[in-house]
Amino acid sequence: MKTSLFFIFSFILLNGYSQQTFVRQNGTSHVYYSISEVFSTAQPGDTIYLPGGAFNISTLTIDKKLHIFGVGHHPDSTSATYATTLSGNLIMTTNASNGSLTGVFLTGFLRFGTSVSDDDVTLYSITRCNLESIELGSSASYVSGASYITIRENIVRTIVRGDDAQFVNVENNLIQGHVDYFNGNVLFRNNTFIGGSGCPSYHVNYVTSGTFENNVFMNNGSCDNVRINAAYSCIFQNNVFNKAYVFPVGTNIGNGNYVGVSFTGFFVNATDYTIGYNDNYHIATPSTYLGTDGSDAGMYGGFIPFKEGSIPTNPHIMSKSIAPQTTPAGDLNISIIVGAQGN
Repeated sequence: MKTSLFFIFSFILLNGYSQQTFVRQNGTSHVYYSISEVFSTAQPGDTIYLPGGAFNISTLTIDKKLHIFGVGHHPDSTSATYATTLSGNLIMTTNASNGSLTGVFLTGFLRFGTSVSDDDVTLYSITRCNLESIELGSSASYVSGASYITIRENIVRTIVRGDDAQFVNVENNLIQGHVDYFNGNVLFRNNTFIGGSGCPSYHVNYVTSGTFENNVFMNNGSCDNVRINAAYSCIFQNNVFNKAYVFPVGTNIGNGNYVGVSFTGFFVNATDYTIGYNDNYHIATPSTYLGTDGSDAGMYGGFIPFKEGSIPTNPHIMSKSIAPQTTPAGDLNISIIVGAQGN
């Protein structure tokens, strides 16, 4: 903890000289002033701390195990630092296995692999990010070798595509779209789905032998034709649907689900099907739609609820105040409040 606090304090001092700094740590810290340099010189096992600000990465391919921390993406929680915004796409290849990504706003997609030959990413964690899409393989046309993937407490602005990745947990995310192309060994728990596009649009698309527990499905397409599509042998328990399904649906079974629930008035504050930081996706009537564990269905229920502000687990600058000039005694008054959000 003390080491991390030192790094954050270093960011403030260096930023005072109008430099954006990046820290790479693996036993010894290294400070860089170029985002390309910090990734190109990183060694497997390094931890990279990205400051707030907007950085152009185009399409960045990461081919080594790295733990990447941004300062967060939510405007309310990054007013002192600005959000860590990466403009472009991220591709993780097989050698990125055992790594993690947290606390960034990514304008493009996060994808595993440049081709079927290097998409066997395993033991990877994606948490508390805002991304366009998450794609667990190089193409929906191929079977990915990815496995043991954790996707938790993210905002996903379109879809989560599995490409048949195995042993995947998708929990407590806010997803503006749907999930598709999963085949066995996948758990979707306590997610909130809202939005969607096209005609028809989907709650679930091309998923076989998946388990869906305690999710909220409030999807809406350009026509009134949202549906469970091409899903087989899935289990649906204690989910909330805005469509009046009668289970079994095809070969999919379910119990304890809440069906035909109106979008209007369901959330505390959400007026349309587009995700917004000013919206409030808590259920307006708590304890009405309960999950299998007795907590509310959706992103704010379950074992590890979605955290307000989406702050990463490393220490975070909550506020800072730096005097514009020194005192007569030559002192510079600096006030820094640092906090950390747990798992």
